[in-house]
Amino acid sequence: MQIEFKKIPANGIHFETSLSEIRFFGEALKTSKTMVKCTGTMEGNLPLVCDRCAESFMLMVNESVEVFASEGLYEDQEGEELLNVIEFFDGSIDIDTMLQSEIEAFKSDYHYCGQCEQLKGE
Repeated sequence: MQIEFKKIPANGIHFETSLSEIRFFGEALKTSKTMVKCTGTMEGNLPLVCDRCAESFMLMVNESVEVFASEGLYEDQEGEELLNVIEFFDGSIDIDTMLQSEIEAFKSDYHYCGQCEQLKGE
């Protein structure tokens, strides 16, 4: 799903997309001429491998997501809070790419299957 930067109104626009069993939905709100804030929810089932026993399992995901889309190169301002920014260079925000990025970021954390979750901390 692609949304053109110039078609995003100041009061926001709803978006919804999915990848495999993960659905991503929320609102895109223009915060400046070249910046859009996308706030939403990522939910569904994600296949993972346990970081302790290496067994495959499905994890139910229900995560709030806040990511910014920049039209072109993003340069942070000194003293500015660190933002989660994805740069787009073709005049459109690719929501599917944004979802894929958020899934990969989520997967990079440690995840334990149900059996190992009980053993965590031992």
